[in-house]
Amino acid sequence: MSRAHMLYDDKPLECGATVQHHWQGVFSEDAASKADGAQHGIILEAAYQAHEKHYFDDAKKAKFRYWALHLEFKAAARRAYDRFNKEVEPNLGKTKLMNSGFLNSSYKKVEDGSPDTLSFPQVCDFIATKTDLDSWSRPRQANCFVLYVTEDTIKASDLEPGQGMRIRTKPNGPFVESFTLLDTAERTAVKNYSGGTSTAHSWTDNLMAAKQSKAGDELPTEANQGADDDEWD
Repeated sequence: MSRAHMLYDDKPLECGATVQHHWQGVFSEDAASKADGAQHGIILEAAYQAHEKHYFDDAKKAKFRYWALHLEFKAAARRAYDRFNKEVEPNLGKTKLMNSGFLNSSYKKVEDGSPDTLSFPQVCDFIATKTDLDSWSRPRQANCFVLYVTEDTIKASDLEPGQGMRIRTKPNGPFVESFTLLDTAERTAVKNYSGGTSTAHSWTDNLMAAKQSKAGDELPTEANQGADDDEWD
């Protein structure tokens, strides 16, 4: 068997199909994650491809409902925190602007990225659990992976193939902690967001917005005034 067939399932994926299982033992996300992991999650950007629904019970007859999200990898990094335990947003774009001359307006793009940036193989190693989860739902193509999210968390979302997603995972496994749906324009804004005004807006955008706001606040002149209320009597 080739390595490709060991890693990927080439059967067609029926989006939204429901599969039922029984979990051996007592299920919890912590128990299904790697106990010897690095105790951190990852933050990643991916394109939604499809999903399956997995309903299962465990040894205590507790019932669980999860969606297996099939995602195309775009970028990823380890979740990082500052000394105040506040999460620090990674730069998944891997570039930054650097002054390239004596003029303040002279800039060039250079490689940057987060020091905790992860490659696709590293993400696959991170989310592997060595449990039944790894075989329940396998990627259908290269550069794709599978994450699990509770049905209640995601069922209200309007997902279409190609939909961009920014996802935070829980530590040491394939479970989603939170996610945001993105579009092409939002990807840059959200990627660089660090609180307050998005850094994706340039100073020229802000200047034009200020001019438009000022124009809207000007009082009407005699040339453009409408009829007074008493003229309609």
